[in-house]
Amino acid sequence: MEDEETFEAFDGEGQEVGENETPATVLTDEEKSIAKTLSESGIRFIELSDNFLKFSANPKFQTARRQLPGSRGVFLPRSEVHSLRSQLEEGVQEHSELLGIAIPSLGYLELSAQINGLYATPLSNAISGLSPEGVPDCMHSNGDVTLPRCDLGPRAARSILHIQGGPGAPCLELSSVSPAALLWITPGRPRPNVGSFNTPYSLKLHFPGPMDQQSMEDQARELVSSFFYELDVRNGVRLRTIRWPSNNRNQGLAREDLDSFARYPETRVNAEMSTLFGFAGSVLENPPLSFLSYYQVLEFYFPAAIKRTALRQLSKELSDPRFSRSDREDLLRVLKIGERSLNATESSQLRTLIAECVRSERIEDFFQGGGWGDHFAKTGPIQGAGIVNIKNAQTPLATQVADRIYKIRNRIVHAKDDPRFEDVPALLPQSEEADALGPDIALARLLASEVIVDSQTS
Repeated sequence: MEDEETFEAFDGEGQEVGENETPATVLTDEEKSIAKTLSESGIRFIELSDNFLKFSANPKFQTARRQLPGSRGVFLPRSEVHSLRSQLEEGVQEHSELLGIAIPSLGYLELSAQINGLYATPLSNAISGLSPEGVPDCMHSNGDVTLPRCDLGPRAARSILHIQGGPGAPCLELSSVSPAALLWITPGRPRPNVGSFNTPYSLKLHFPGPMDQQSMEDQARELVSSFFYELDVRNGVRLRTIRWPSNNRNQGLAREDLDSFARYPETRVNAEMSTLFGFAGSVLENPPLSFLSYYQVLEFYFPAAIKRTALRQLSKELSDPRFSRSDREDLLRVLKIGERSLNATESSQLRTLIAECVRSERIEDFFQGGGWGDHFAKTGPIQGAGIVNIKNAQTPLATQVADRIYKIRNRIVHAKDDPRFEDVPALLPQSEEADALGPDIALARLLASEVIVDSQTS
């Protein structure tokens, strides 16, 4: 690659830097070699930074976050270069779905492991008090094979949980990421100061022998799910895997017409609803949960919308000069208004809310100016959600929108084995459909904000 040519080979490849010595300011031949190999995967060498080689993040992260090239970097300690070269020589492949890498020739799979919770303890601390059940007696514990781990600080070296696999089953290890995983599955950071950030951790699966990537992924899927479940229930350590960043995940949320001026608040909003509205934006990594948070805002205003509709209908009936208190039919009409308001289904309440409280022109603008392609069409990525067609003259647009929002809500909250929804599977996190929810989240956000605006005048 072109950047490498500006550095001369360092005489004495692999030479260590003493405590009071200045780090080498040129690339070694080994470092040049790995820089060239990584460039073929879109991971570019940027510069030397103290005892680190700075590389660009995996292009998948840059595309998803729309970062400027070089604004962040992945800092590889120069001491890990030899270990990285060994991994590269065996052939590193990206996991097909999850944030992870595979080395089929070694029967090796490595997945990013992240701890649940916004303010959770670092993963290294979470597993520091855990020990394997039974003393491991495998090729790793015997010293025959050492799984690669980056030395990124004392926490990384201290916290390792290695669990031996049974006959034909892979060993499992939670430890700091390997050099290859550091470059492939971490999004980068502005500076290399390792003391100020949590060490990235991974779950490593080492099978007894070489295995094709698809077979490893298939076997790992259930094993990892079971392992994380037991860590949660038995040990109180709540972990998750992560899907590769998706451009669909936040689609639509950046298209709002936002103001550049902040003002003293003029909108009066219920504190709980403000919390839900804000929470929806804080969980965009879990699109179904984000969608449900906006839906809960809508739910909060169901009773007010139903009551307002019933009162308006009652007012019309009672204001009708032909209304008679002694006429049985007139009284029954009044009674039915009350019954409908009390016995309304959730889907009909949502229809009423949107028809009553959301300005029709705002919905029309959303679909006309959104550039959503076929997302809301029959061929869209969300199964069983219904279509929205602004040219449909038979069904009001507000009704189409309400029905779609409600169907998506059902797919998220109802279990797969519920017979009422057996024709459409549950919409789960960590799925392609979840990543494609962006436009529907944007729609739910618009509806929630519109209902809050309407509440100011009620």
